[in-house]
Amino acid sequence: MDDILLKLGKRIKELRTKEGLSQSKLAELAGLNDKYLGEVERGSNNIFIKNLAQIAAGLDVDTHELLASSHERIIDREAITQKLHKTIESASDEELCAIYGFASDIVS
Repeated sequence: MDDILLKLGKRIKELRTKEGLSQSKLAELAGLNDKYLGEVERGSNNIFIKNLAQIAAGLDVDTHELLASSHERIIDREAITQKLHKTIESASDEELCAIYGFASDIVS
């Protein structure tokens, strides 16, 4: 888990510096505490999906851009797709509707 947090923090910092933003300015744009953002960039604080979306909005990028870099991928898209497929296949109708609603909220 720590490895993904370090990679994500590094990617956020990379995009922030590319945009010429200080931690304080990005925190302000994202509606987050600058101390929290610093911890996220150092990989020392877990991040909520909601906060990840706010950081992406502050950087004016799509959330998925925070999860991939030009040198390495933080996520294994194929493995996650296979796990999602298995989850969907075994889900009840009610669970399937909840999964669809959650996914739609994130992607749109």
